[in-house]
Amino acid sequence: MLGVGMLRGKPGIHSFEIPVPQIKKPDEVLVRMKEVGLDGTDFNIVPYNLQDIAEGRNNIILGHEGVGIVEAVGSEVKALVPGDIVCVIVRRGCGECEPCLNNASDMCMTGHFTERGIHKLDGLLTRFIVDREQYLVKVPPAIKELAVFTEPLSIVEKGVEQIRIIQSRLPWYCPHDGHSLNDPEWGGCKVALVVGAGPLGLLAAALIRLSKAYTYVADIVPEDHPKAQFVSDMGAKYIDVRTKTPGQIVDFCCTPSGILNIIFEASGAADTALELIPFMSRSSIYVMTGIPRSDINIKLNAAQLMRQIVRYNQVIVGSVNSNRHHFEMALNDINKINSSFNGMLNKMITRRVRLEDYENAFTINDPNHIKTVVEIEPFQ
Repeated sequence: MLGVGMLRGKPGIHSFEIPVPQIKKPDEVLVRMKEVGLDGTDFNIVPYNLQDIAEGRNNIILGHEGVGIVEAVGSEVKALVPGDIVCVIVRRGCGECEPCLNNASDMCMTGHFTERGIHKLDGLLTRFIVDREQYLVKVPPAIKELAVFTEPLSIVEKGVEQIRIIQSRLPWYCPHDGHSLNDPEWGGCKVALVVGAGPLGLLAAALIRLSKAYTYVADIVPEDHPKAQFVSDMGAKYIDVRTKTPGQIVDFCCTPSGILNIIFEASGAADTALELIPFMSRSSIYVMTGIPRSDINIKLNAAQLMRQIVRYNQVIVGSVNSNRHHFEMALNDINKINSSFNGMLNKMITRRVRLEDYENAFTINDPNHIKTVVEIEPFQ
């Protein structure tokens, strides 16, 4: 069968023939892949030749945002049956550290993990995969057409969860009883800035908007771009940052309250991300999820920055990957986001490409592109 990915020592995207996998262990599941979303990681791996192939292998299949249908199950599989729709958890833990032994492989302490389609483990751009039941999450049939967003939304769910965990140390002042951290509208009266309006940034803005926070989204596209329209449709405000300094960006968000409670970075733009730190508000929380691919040097006043973070009780936290808990949270929120914001998830898919047309899938020429989905085979 066809696999799409990278070959050792050969730049670019390639196809190669691989055998159909077979169930060999009692807890394994054979999955027929249906759709795979491509994201910034995929689009960076290929041009930067960031192939991370396991020892003894000459290739790696790419793709980590996938949804498929269970074809067959091993004798000890308990919760899945043929015909179930599933999405695939990306990271597999080391099996040694406490987080990995407690279903939190996204917080692995040893670094001896693997990631489907990214780090030493085949991804999902093929017709069949075999995986252990613990790495498959059942998808409600009603949202199967949106399930390709589960993995990226799980990344956002983890980031927002970090915000709520950290801020529970000192609840933000709010005169409204319903705006506690335990309430679905915990973001009421809070101000958030999302940096980046790619798929991850738009999902972050949507999830934060569900909490009723006043939300701003910053990017480098003009205000008539479809990304800006998505921001407007969810009741947030778009900021074209091409002609604004970090201070001006924050000033725009802080009018009239003077406080910016949350910054959620989803761009990978290292210079902008770090230049925003001096403008954080008291007790604010900054979550970074982007991973820059190129080195960038900037000047910061280290002493001033340290004084600020300490005196103002600020928190800057990195957040990478996700676990089953976050996947389940994402599945619970996918339909809420889509129905609350004018079918935004359906509209975010700006291009569908067949697996056989893989070269085109990894080439973006449309300036209005937002999300590419590779169709392995259609849902029935």
